[in-house]
Amino acid sequence: MLVKIFFTLGLLAVSISTLAQSTISGTWMLEGPGTESEIALTAEGKRIQSEYDLLSDDPSLYCTPASSSRIWANPNAPIKIEQTDGLVRISYELFDLRREIPVGDESELTSQPSTRNLNGDSFPEMGSSFARIEGDSLIIESRNHAYGYIRTSRGIPQSPSTIAIEVLEVEGETLHITHTYIDESIFEKPLVLEYFFRRADGTELNNYNCTDANYDWFDELNAN
Repeated sequence: MLVKIFFTLGLLAVSISTLAQSTISGTWMLEGPGTESEIALTAEGKRIQSEYDLLSDDPSLYCTPASSSRIWANPNAPIKIEQTDGLVRISYELFDLRREIPVGDESELTSQPSTRNLNGDSFPEMGSSFARIEGDSLIIESRNHAYGYIRTSRGIPQSPSTIAIEVLEVEGETLHITHTYIDESIFEKPLVLEYFFRRADGTELNNYNCTDANYDWFDELNAN
């Protein structure tokens, strides 16, 4: 009888894990601007922000992701998630980014970035990541970031000591992501961002084919 109970519980655990995978897997589109907690910068964080110039320092101008939050929070650009027992693949239409994240523990972390584009260029601004499953939540932890910007419009920085934690949960046809940035050199308390995505299965990811841009349109707008 005990063997039968353990076998049944094992099947139930596998079913729950499979359900979580099939629920999160799919294509998603950003729904609304999301929310953020109070941004409490340290003196060092304020110094970096004060030296930021949107019109020349935004990495997006050079087809470079400024941070993972910048890529998640891009409207009208589908994101495809594929989850298996050992790996999470996230394909972002923006900049043709492909993110491969092993499922396990901190021992899965390497010095190599988890994100590349279709040309094979790697992007440490997105960090090195590993994932774990807790209940119905997929949790991604990233470290080893290059300097970048969590909010490019305001120059909210990230640094090599930044730890980013993304918690992905699905309710109905909505994907909820809670994105927490921890860095005592930059923030007096963790910065928490929340995003919501609607399911868009069947939506194709087009090639972005990014080329270097500029803010000439912004200068022209403010000259009038």
